[in-house]
Order: sequence, then structure tokens, then C-alpha cells
Amino acid sequence: MYAEDSFFTLGPVARIGLVGLSLALSAATLFLAWGLGRGRHWGLRLALGVGSLWAFAWLSPQVYYLYYQVVLDGLPWQIVVKAPPGPAEIIRLLGFSARPTLSDHGKGLLGWALILLAAWPSLYRPLGRRS
Repeated sequence: MYAEDSFFTLGPVARIGLVGLSLALSAATLFLAWGLGRGRHWGLRLALGVGSLWAFAWLSPQVYYLYYQVVLDGLPWQIVVKAPPGPAEIIRLLGFSARPTLSDHGKGLLGWALILLAAWPSLYRPLGRRS
């Protein structure tokens, strides 16, 4: 499924760097969503989580392109950010029905992690206490 993915055009060290960058960006996105959602109603936390996925899907390609510029010779400087994704694209990412790439499947996993993060406090709050 992933044989044609650009990840596999990289050498071992560059692959490790790309995985590290992906983990760092994902952790930063989760932390930001958690920080913005602290003390908020679960519905707002959910909206912030989906909004965080939307922002990640829209803006992260530029960060990844900059990384590819560092590890691959000859890539020209360019802006790769396109128009923001619409609701249908976000739904495809969450349903793992977007392009069959490591990137899109990783975004889907991040999206579900953001949703679970939003739902977590509401599932484990003490009885009688509202979030």
C-alpha cells in the first residue's frame, strides 16, 4: 500500500528525522489542543480538536517541505500550502479514506487522538461534576 510513498525515497537517517519531526509536530498539536481546551465544555474541546486537525492538515505540508529541502539536494524554495481543507477532506482523513499515504493515514491517527483527548475528561470526571 505504501510502496510508492515519498518516505521510502529517503535514506535511513532522513527517515528517522522525518519520524521525529512527525512525532514532534503531532505532540505540539495535541498539547496545543489540550491547553486551549482545558477547563472547557467537552463540545468546545471536540471543536478545538477537529480545528487543530484542520490547521495541521492545512499548514504542516510547508514544514515537511522545509524538512525535505534540508535532506534532499536541489529542491527549490516554494510555498506548498494550498487552500485550507474542507469538511469533506477532514472526514476522509478521519475515515482513512483519503489518499493511501503514510501522511494522510498519520493525519487520520492524529485526528482520532485529538478527538479522544477531547473526550477523555468527560469520560472520567467525578459524578455530579460537569466539565
